[in-house]
Amino acid sequence: MKKNNVNLISAGMMSVLVVSFLSCSSKPEHGSIKGNLKNFKDAYVYLDELTATSVVPKDSVKADAEGNFNLKYDAKEPGFYRIRLSEKNFVLLVMNKQEQVEFSADANNLGKTAKVKGSPESIKLMEMTNKLQRNAEKLDSLNMVFQREQANPRIDSIKEILQNMYVKMMDEETTFIKSYIDNNSSSLTCLAVIDKLSPDDYLESYVKLDKGLSKAMPNNAYTKLFHDRVADMMALSVGSNAPEISLNTPDGKNIALSSLKGKVVLVDFWASWCRPCRAENPNVVRIYNAYKDKGFDIYSVSLDKDKDMWVKAIADDGLVWPSHVSDLGYWQSSVVKQYKISGIPFTCLIDKSGKIAAKGLRGEELELKIRELLSVK
Repeated sequence: MKKNNVNLISAGMMSVLVVSFLSCSSKPEHGSIKGNLKNFKDAYVYLDELTATSVVPKDSVKADAEGNFNLKYDAKEPGFYRIRLSEKNFVLLVMNKQEQVEFSADANNLGKTAKVKGSPESIKLMEMTNKLQRNAEKLDSLNMVFQREQANPRIDSIKEILQNMYVKMMDEETTFIKSYIDNNSSSLTCLAVIDKLSPDDYLESYVKLDKGLSKAMPNNAYTKLFHDRVADMMALSVGSNAPEISLNTPDGKNIALSSLKGKVVLVDFWASWCRPCRAENPNVVRIYNAYKDKGFDIYSVSLDKDKDMWVKAIADDGLVWPSHVSDLGYWQSSVVKQYKISGIPFTCLIDKSGKIAAKGLRGEELELKIRELLSVK
C-alpha cells in the first residue's frame, strides 16, 4: 500500500509539472504592450486598430504615477495599430498575433521619441518613418530659408540653389522608398509609404509589393484591398487599353470612345463649374485646331449635372468638336470610378490603337506628346 501511495503521489506531481510546462511554453492568448511614458501620469493611453476601412478602439488604460501602462489586443492577422494620447499625438505600429511588446516614449511627442522591442515590423516602420521625417524637416528648412530671403537682391540665384537642393532631396527620398519596397516587398510597412511614389512613374513598385504581400499573406485584409487597387492601376496604366466610355451628347446621340479608334484622341474630363477647366479650354481649342486635320480628335466628358450650363459652356468656350458626352451624374458619374478621377481637369491621351499613351498632361507637355504620337515635327 505504501509503495502504491508513493507511485500515486509521483503521478500527480508529474501531471502538475506537465501542465505547468505547457502553460509556460505555449503562446499567450493575447498580445500585450507593456509601456512607459515620460512626462505622463494618471491619464489614459489608447490602442486603436487601423483596419482597411475604419479605426477600431481595442483597449485603453490609465497610466500610473510613473507613466507605466499595459495594453492588450487580440489580432487574428498582422495589422496596423496606433498608440495614442490624443488625435494629434500618436505613433503607428505594425503588430502580429500575440506579440509581447515593450514600448517607451516621451508623452510630449510620441512619434519622434517612441522605442519598441518585441515587434520586428514596428521597429522597421519606425526606422523608415524616422528617416522620412528627418528629410521632411530638411525640406521645411529649405522653405524657411526661401521665405527669409525674399527681400534679398540675389533671390533669383538663391531660389535656383534651393530648388536644386529640393530636387536632389526628393530624388534621394524616392530612391530610398523604392529600395525599401524592393527589399521588404512582403511587409505591410511598405503600405505606409508607397503612396509617395507616383503610380504612373513607379507602377513596377506597386506590382512588386502586390506580389510580395499576396504571396506572404494572401488572406490579409490589407493585402486584398491593395491587390484590388493595383488591379485598377493596371487597367489604367500607360500602354493598357483605354476603358470604353459610351455616353450621350446634349442632343441625345450616343457616342462611344472606341468609335474614334484610329485617331490620336484626347479624352478630356471637365465641367462648366470647374474654373481651372474653363481656364484651360482656350489651349485645348488651340490644340484641336492645330492638329484636327492630322489625325487628332477630342472626346470631352463632362461632370456637369445641369444640362443647360453644360451646353452654354460648350458654346461660350468655342468647343467646336462634336464628341461632347455626359450622363449628368456630377461626381457620381460612371466615368469617375471607371477612370479613377479625383479632380478635374483630367486628361487621358489615347494612341491610334486605342491604348493609353499618357495621363494628366496639360499645356506644352500635352502638345508635345500629341506631336510625338502624330509623328509631327
